[in-house]
Amino acid sequence: MMREDELTQNGQTEMHKSTELYDVSTFFDDIKVFSKGDPLTWGATPLDRMSTLQQQLELVINLQELTYRDIPDDVDMEIIDFVHTTFASRFHGRAEANEENYMTALNTTDTVFNQDTLDMFERGRHGHALPAELLATRKLKGIRSVELACLTHPYGKRIDEYLEKMRESVKAQVEYMGGSYFDEPETRYRVKEIVGYEKGEEKFDKAVLMTRKRTLGTMPDGTVIRERSSFVMRLDTKMPLTDAERTALADVDLTKPDWQDKLVEAGELDKLADILLLMNEYSLAIPIATTIYAYNPETARLIEERDARELAERKLLFAKEHPIIAAAMNGDDKKLRVAEFRGDMFYFGPAKPSEEPVEI
Repeated sequence: MMREDELTQNGQTEMHKSTELYDVSTFFDDIKVFSKGDPLTWGATPLDRMSTLQQQLELVINLQELTYRDIPDDVDMEIIDFVHTTFASRFHGRAEANEENYMTALNTTDTVFNQDTLDMFERGRHGHALPAELLATRKLKGIRSVELACLTHPYGKRIDEYLEKMRESVKAQVEYMGGSYFDEPETRYRVKEIVGYEKGEEKFDKAVLMTRKRTLGTMPDGTVIRERSSFVMRLDTKMPLTDAERTALADVDLTKPDWQDKLVEAGELDKLADILLLMNEYSLAIPIATTIYAYNPETARLIEERDARELAERKLLFAKEHPIIAAAMNGDDKKLRVAEFRGDMFYFGPAKPSEEPVEI
């Protein structure tokens, strides 16, 4: 069993570790018994988007084809097109988020790791790592959040074949790494988008994009294991909503910051989704994808503090090197401020600049 290394912040920009406490003597042999997905099944999104860009572009084309095949006859074309485009946007969004998490890791040097561990990092970068390896990579590199597995399943395709395999494999590897699962995961539903909605339009007669987030378990270091599923909930006449529920949905103020939760509450969409997904009513609650990921709040806090510290240092350095610009941008100089940006240069002067050139 791999022992977790100790990670401590040095007060500057990196997280340092004691390699003496990182025992890999049996780790890579032990994890050979576990299964993993691949890019076409339930493999995790690569940590390094740019180095796998061609692979990911080919993959999104292959998977997106599933959104136009074997569709229930009564699904409106606007919903079909929405599922198609939403899959692509969420696919690329996950890739960008995974890379951003990887690139902002606390530990930016690989010089202290042995070759087996470096090879593990490479597998994670290219989307071929086991969930256990990704958990270890998150810990060693100081990554706030890392995807462990992801399955695309539009209209329920591939759910029977892969979803439980993915869940069982991730659970087994989380437990191998010392984590534990909850008997009853905390579950939260949210509305993300309204299909066909335009500002000022009060009708909810097509569908909404929803997510279901379940907190599955925790690791000894406080890392939280979560599962996030996305699906489109139809709201047309096929959906058994009462007139009162439809009116309640229309009455939600979409300008308020809590509109996503209020829509769920008004239409009791969480209860409805629970039933439909449990009964495999995939023509009414149309599944898109399910992702399992690991998030560490302490690492996220350390990254936020580091980034704030580095930003303050950069601003201070900029102010020292460019005092006139800094004073203008901060509004400290009442006589001189940034009034206009002309192409590739800033204009400094009064609020209404003349056409005459200005010397600074």
